[in-house]
Amino acid sequence: MIGWMQKHKKYLIITIWISTIAFVGAGFVGWGSYSFSGTSNAVAVVGDRKISIEKLQREYAKLYNLYNQLFNGDLDNEQAKKIGIEEQALNNLISRALRLNYAYDLGLRISKEEVIDALIAMDTFQNNGQFDNEIYKRLLADNQLRPKDFEEELGESLLLEKLNAILEIPLTPLETEMMGAIYFTEDHVKIHILKQSDITFTPAQEAIKKYWEENQDIYQTERGYEIASILISPDSIGANEENLKKYYEDFKNQFLNANGQLLTFQEAKEQVLEKYKDAQAEKESLKEYIALRKGENSKAEISTLYEGDETYGVEFLDLLSQAKEQSTIKPIKTKKGYLTAKVIKIIPSKPKTYEAAKLDATEDFINFEKAKLLEEKAKSQLANFQGVDVGYLSRESRAVLKGLNEQESQDFISQLFTKTKAKDYIFLQDKIILYEILDQRLKNSDIMAKNLDFLTQNGMQVKSRLVDVAFMEHLLKIYKIVKKI
Repeated sequence: MIGWMQKHKKYLIITIWISTIAFVGAGFVGWGSYSFSGTSNAVAVVGDRKISIEKLQREYAKLYNLYNQLFNGDLDNEQAKKIGIEEQALNNLISRALRLNYAYDLGLRISKEEVIDALIAMDTFQNNGQFDNEIYKRLLADNQLRPKDFEEELGESLLLEKLNAILEIPLTPLETEMMGAIYFTEDHVKIHILKQSDITFTPAQEAIKKYWEENQDIYQTERGYEIASILISPDSIGANEENLKKYYEDFKNQFLNANGQLLTFQEAKEQVLEKYKDAQAEKESLKEYIALRKGENSKAEISTLYEGDETYGVEFLDLLSQAKEQSTIKPIKTKKGYLTAKVIKIIPSKPKTYEAAKLDATEDFINFEKAKLLEEKAKSQLANFQGVDVGYLSRESRAVLKGLNEQESQDFISQLFTKTKAKDYIFLQDKIILYEILDQRLKNSDIMAKNLDFLTQNGMQVKSRLVDVAFMEHLLKIYKIVKKI
C-alpha cells in the first residue's frame, strides 16, 4: 500500500489542495462508454468511510478531463486504461478518506454554516457580487452534480484545510540555516577539461555492423505524406487602382507613419499593395480549401513530402504530423504563399537497411566508443590531475569558464551542485570535466537575510513533502483499506 501511495503522491497532494469548484465548468465524461466493476455501491472502504461508485466516477471524470487537455482532446477510453486513470482516481479518494478519518478522530468538524459561507463566497456562483442560487443550480446540473454531493465534497475540502493547518510545521532556525547552506554555498573549484575530439578511434567494419544490428530500431526512414496541395502566392494576385483605394479606405488605420499619423493613399500605396495582395491570396486560399475538402478541386497538385523537408516551413510540417489521412489542412502562410493541403496517405517510417543506415551508424558507433574511451581516460587521470583554479562558484554563478562556452559552463555548474564527492568528473555533450572542490564557504549573512522569504518557502515545501510521506505511512498503519474493484 505504501508503494502505490508514494508512486502516486503527486496526484494525492493535488487532490487535497484543489477545491472541488475548480472542476465545475470543465465538463464531465459520458459514462455510457465506461463502466466500473463491483457488486455494491461502495468501491472501497477506508476505516469508517465508504467510497461510493458515484464519487469514483466524479474523480475519474476530473482526471480524464485533465489528461484529455494534455492529449489535445484526443484521449479515448483505451488510452485512459493504459494510463491507469481509474487506479489514480481510486488512489486519490483513498488518500482523501485516510485524511478525513484522521481529521474526525482528532475531533475536527465543519459546520453547515461554514459550508454556506464558503459557498456564497465563490466567484463562480456570483452575479454582481452576490450569490445567485439559479447560477449555482444551473452550473451543477450542467456538470451532472447534485447540490447535496457538491456541498458534501466542499465540506470535506474545508475539513482537510483545517487538518493541513494543524500539520503545517514551521521551519526551525537550524532548518532555515540549512536551506541557506544548500542555496548559498560557494565552492572553490579547479577543473581539467577532456575533449572527445582528442580521442582517436578507427572502427572495424564488423563492429559497425554489429552495432547497427543491436540498435537498428533507431535508424528509421522519415515519415512521409502524400498530399494534394494548392499554393496561392500573393505575387499571383492582380490589383488595380480602384481595388487598392477601396482597401485603403477600409483599413486606413493600418497605415501610419512613425509618429502615429495617418498616411495618405499615395504615401502608403506600396504598403497597401502588399497588404491587399496578401489578403486576397488568403481569401483565395480559403476558397481552395473548401473545394479541396469537398473533393471538388481539380487544380491540386499531388506530391510527397517527408519530415525534415522544410520547403514550406516547420509550422506546416507540424500540422502534417498531427493530421490524419483524408483530412484537410486549413490555409497556412508559408514563405512561398498561402498553402492548403489534403493528406491522401501517410507513409509510415520503417527500419533502414544496413547500407542506408551505415553512415549514421558509423558516426554513432565512433561517438559511442570515444565516449567510453574518454571516461576511461577521466578515471585514470582523476587521482592526480592538476587542473585550473576557476575560483569560487555558486548555484547562481553565470561565469563562462575557460575552455567552455556559456551553455557548457552553466551545465557544469548546475551538475556540480548535485555532486556529493569533493573530487569527481562531470559529463557534458562531448567533454568530461574533472573537478576538485578545494574549499567551501557561505555567502555573507546580508544575502541570506535578503532571501529569507525564498529560503522559508522552499524549506517549507521540502519539509511538507517529508511530513506528508511520513503522515501517509502512519495513516496506512492505523486505518484498514478494503478495495472492492
